[in-house]
Amino acid sequence: MQAIVLLHDEECSRPLGTPTWAMPIGDQPAVEMTLRWLQRSAIDEAGRRVYLVASSSSAGQLSAYLQQAGWAVPWRGMVINVLAAPGCLSEGEALRFVAQEDIVKGDFVLVSGSVLGNADLLPAMQAHAARRNADRQALMTLLLHRQSSSATMPGTISGTCMVAADPCSKQLLRLEQCWTRGTTSLGTHIFGERNAVAVRSGYQLSGVYICAQDALVLLSDNFDYQSIASDLVPGVLAEQELGSTLYIHELARGYVEQVCSSAYVGMLADMVGRWTYPWVPDNTGDRSGSCRFNRGTYVDASAFVAPSSRITKGSLVGRGSRVDVGACLNRCILGRDCHIGESSTLQASCLHAQACVEDNCQVSFALLGERALVRSHAHLETGTVLAKHTVVDAAHCVSAGTCVSLAQPMSAGESEDEGEDTSAEQHGLIQTAAAALAAGGIPETAVAFHTDTVGPFGAGFAWKELGSKAFLVPPSLSTFTGQLEPAPDSEAGDFTKARRVKSLDASTTDDVSIEDPGQRPTDQFKCEVSETILRCITEGISHNNAVIELNGLKIAEDRTFADCARYVFITMLSLCLPPSSSVKPEYMRLFPDAQVDICGREGRLELLRRLNGQLKAWKGLLQRFLKSNDDQVELLLSFEEYCLEDADVPGAPCGSLFSGLFPQVVKLCYDHELLCEEAILAWAREKEHAAQEDRRFVELCVELLEWLDDAEEESD
Repeated sequence: MQAIVLLHDEECSRPLGTPTWAMPIGDQPAVEMTLRWLQRSAIDEAGRRVYLVASSSSAGQLSAYLQQAGWAVPWRGMVINVLAAPGCLSEGEALRFVAQEDIVKGDFVLVSGSVLGNADLLPAMQAHAARRNADRQALMTLLLHRQSSSATMPGTISGTCMVAADPCSKQLLRLEQCWTRGTTSLGTHIFGERNAVAVRSGYQLSGVYICAQDALVLLSDNFDYQSIASDLVPGVLAEQELGSTLYIHELARGYVEQVCSSAYVGMLADMVGRWTYPWVPDNTGDRSGSCRFNRGTYVDASAFVAPSSRITKGSLVGRGSRVDVGACLNRCILGRDCHIGESSTLQASCLHAQACVEDNCQVSFALLGERALVRSHAHLETGTVLAKHTVVDAAHCVSAGTCVSLAQPMSAGESEDEGEDTSAEQHGLIQTAAAALAAGGIPETAVAFHTDTVGPFGAGFAWKELGSKAFLVPPSLSTFTGQLEPAPDSEAGDFTKARRVKSLDASTTDDVSIEDPGQRPTDQFKCEVSETILRCITEGISHNNAVIELNGLKIAEDRTFADCARYVFITMLSLCLPPSSSVKPEYMRLFPDAQVDICGREGRLELLRRLNGQLKAWKGLLQRFLKSNDDQVELLLSFEEYCLEDADVPGAPCGSLFSGLFPQVVKLCYDHELLCEEAILAWAREKEHAAQEDRRFVELCVELLEWLDDAEEESD
């Protein structure tokens, strides 16, 4: 099959100065990832031909990149053609332009936008070909997948959908986009002579369609069809009496996500989390690449990282970048030749090539475009986006949710074309002035930059009126780790193992300090699990997303479900007590201020009330990791250890306070269905021949064990 890739630009591409297809995924632009995926998917073994349909303004830039990257010659197995579509503002207009060019000679794969994926397309193409052989009216196969990235914002094309289809033939009968929990009505006509209709939610449109050539004819005849998913699909379903049929194919495994502003940061996190393998930073296909993967962090061999700097798991330091003394990168991604100054702290941020953050800066959940500059002691608040070549002055604070660009915001009533025609000369002056300010000089021609946003010697204009639509950083970036949730049952074992990361030997870890090098692996894993739970509570993250993060930690550290459960439980116990000195300031409010007096009855009841509230809130999460009776026994053994000595996770100052309440806590866990009677009795049997000291807690639970024995006999 041929392939057509529609490289449309988003509304936010003008202030950012970078078309969507050129947004970097690691060291490569997004279109590179799409072409590699299509190459791997065997579009046409006889001579794979891919057409990239781009706007007139970016077609030249795209052609130049393909020439430089080696795609201009067919030795890579595909023939790439760039089509400049003048005035095409929608998918429908672009495909009508393709139909006029008369380049499609049969069925084809349509990719709407740049896509980062590793799912196998061959089964979908084979299924489509089989349907076409049996029914020439089969117009299109829509490829669906389960949600890949929780960073996707509602309202995008990749929002969740409700699908009604024939479970046998996979014929699509109903499609509702951006589906939320609620009710819907299905007309009786969709049942017809069918024995069953399957209705399922939670799917995403992958932006990939396998189409018959007749789809182009249909679009040419209906000029009101502007979008595939929003116009063509509902139109065909509403006129099924005309004979055309649509089908669905679920991509059961693998990763698929469209490169768009609302999902961009989440996709980068997925890549660093290795969910997009083989498209990961240490496997770029570039022979000169020297990026190394070490305990969840990527650092290129050509990068410099000062020994006293701190880089956490989920970070990437690109080729030629520099991280100076005392700098801290927490889940950050640095492109090529970036520079982080001394004692600067970056939290969950992304920097494109040659971006620079000078000394003592604070940057949180931000995106910095190519060659963006942040002067010393500046502060970028949550959701800040700096476009290419912008400058933030020293000691200045950019308010949350601000997009700063060298492109001037359009005035009311001004079209984008008019703005481009009238501002070519002005744009040159702006670029020159920004370059002078970045070099520490004074512009020869004064430009009225928004100094209240970027500071007196900053360069840029604020685009606040675009709102969150222009921000590549979603409101919640708490899931800045792997975004795909492997199913916790046995059927997903092969899938998770395929994405399990490989640790490098000790010889590759000399130049990077990750987390605390002196910590033992067990202590580090405890702290990471506790940190994840505290952050999930602070930011209101759902249990599903918390499971995603904990699964990512489990896989990266090669731990078990029981390990996750025991440290989640210890954190819940810790939250019932006042915080220790090791708790971070942002988490202090989660802990009670008052200590309890366990010598008195009221104090013991208060401690149990606190724990009961924690169990109610988090038992659903714990149950996801307590897979067997053995896991529950491990939980009890961990609780014993916690009661015997102070736990060494943040916020656990005195586990011995629970020693006298051991049987009451076990009963609470039993009531909340975290522990079953078989597991509790098995734990007691394990202690039958232990020393007297090791049987301490079993003896405390004598009454509970007798009650469980009686209950078991009665049930028998």
